[in-house]
Amino acid sequence: MSYYRDLREFLAELERRGKVHRFSGPVDKDTELGPLLRVQLRGVQPDDRKVLLFEDVRGHNGERFDMSVLAGIYGLTEEVVALGMGCNSVEEMPERWHQGLERPIPPIIVSSGPVHEEVHIGEELDSCGLDAIPAIVEEVGYSQVIRTGVPMITRDPETGLTNVGTYNGFFRDRARICAGIGPGQDAMRFHWETARRRGEDLPVAIVVGATPNLILVGSADMPYEVDELSVAGGMAGEPMEMVRCKTVPLEVPAHAELVIEGYLSTKTLEPRMVFGEYPGFMQAENNMRPIMRVTAITHRHKALFTPVLVGFPPSDSNLISSSANAGLMYHHLRYECRLPVEEVYVSEMTGGAFRVIRLAKGSSRNVWQVLHATAGYSPSVKYVIAVDYDINPRDLEMLVWALTWRVRPESDIVVMKGRHPGLDPSFGSTGSSRGRMDQSGLRDYYRVFIDATMSGAYPPVALPKKEYMERALEIWKRQPGLPEPKLRAPWYGYELGYWSQEDQRLADLIRQGDYKAVGKVAEQMQVKVEDVAGSASRSE
Repeated sequence: MSYYRDLREFLAELERRGKVHRFSGPVDKDTELGPLLRVQLRGVQPDDRKVLLFEDVRGHNGERFDMSVLAGIYGLTEEVVALGMGCNSVEEMPERWHQGLERPIPPIIVSSGPVHEEVHIGEELDSCGLDAIPAIVEEVGYSQVIRTGVPMITRDPETGLTNVGTYNGFFRDRARICAGIGPGQDAMRFHWETARRRGEDLPVAIVVGATPNLILVGSADMPYEVDELSVAGGMAGEPMEMVRCKTVPLEVPAHAELVIEGYLSTKTLEPRMVFGEYPGFMQAENNMRPIMRVTAITHRHKALFTPVLVGFPPSDSNLISSSANAGLMYHHLRYECRLPVEEVYVSEMTGGAFRVIRLAKGSSRNVWQVLHATAGYSPSVKYVIAVDYDINPRDLEMLVWALTWRVRPESDIVVMKGRHPGLDPSFGSTGSSRGRMDQSGLRDYYRVFIDATMSGAYPPVALPKKEYMERALEIWKRQPGLPEPKLRAPWYGYELGYWSQEDQRLADLIRQGDYKAVGKVAEQMQVKVEDVAGSASRSE
């Protein structure tokens, strides 16, 4: 099938699959909507979660918004992320990332698009502006901001290179936004700094309600020279259609729900104020960020506002960035480094600091080559674990099993200097990097590499063989009133190298009901107690 033309087409597909719930009654965006999202994320299992569409959004003072709020459309679950990429399953996602990176398709400019169905500039912007957008309060009782955590598009004033980055836009007044772009981000390091040197403000466009491919590439840590718009096109298998903005020299997705145009000041900064961040704590350090002067707001009729929840996981932001950076690392290890990697999993709970790499069968000899290849590629990663082909990285119990029984701490765990702390609050209570780097750079921050692969042959996994489990499953399903089983891998036994033909022959005898034959074999292997004791004393 072709990729989704716009977000509404994707919404229709999710609704067809029973993945959408509509709230028709009034909901307060300032005190109720954010907590409702947390009820689902903290209280409902992923398979049962639904994208939530709030059709009657109110402000705390009773004002009613023409726009609806569509929550979870980008990062509700891995299944939703996969569908948003145009994949039929989660397992297809790594190769879809490879497709986008290996075969990018540049965007095309079209003359018009639905995002310009309504245009607000000049006096109309001054009279309403950002007040018309139902940005929600996320951590009610702690948040000091409302925001759009969505892509911002900027362009290098000299080279013309375009950047798409997912940054926060904190609303401050009808035509003023504090742009939450950190000093290390490409939009600041290159575009904003170049504009400041030239004595100019930097054009910027905030895109709300784009198709999921743009959100994903904007959330990925791609090299500066990579064109995110082209990667988004490659992921979709077709070019993104773009229209020129009304008041700034940029282009935006023609089918987006809403765009906020303006200029980033290169002269004035403002504190971000307190908000929830991806490690799961409030970001309480008021670092200074540039101010955006809004010059236009354009949107579709009855636009859909799409909050991207951050804060304590699970959250949209963490799952989106985890999926994106897992895809990038998979592409790097498997296709750029030519290493035997089957999957990369980035834990949603850790904001990318905890990663598990599943190796191909029979490739444990490459494990440290794989682990070291991650070191330079992702400097903010804190823990990297390599596991065998039979370990599902998403299954915590299986991961703990591998860590417990396939790791020798003295040889399989390495602690190495050279990590970037990112927003790790264990390096500072506010979760900010200010004041933590001192003069030592990255040298005082450490990362952990763990080889959780089998170091040699192991006996079989202690479960019945596959054919007997399949037979049991058939019998189970014929019984009325029993719950539908959801089998987790491994759900049958398999061999891991330490198993001989004689071992199998004896197991077959037991399966055939002839335990006495095995008893005869054991009888032939009998020894005297004093022989065992004597042998033990000699070995000591």
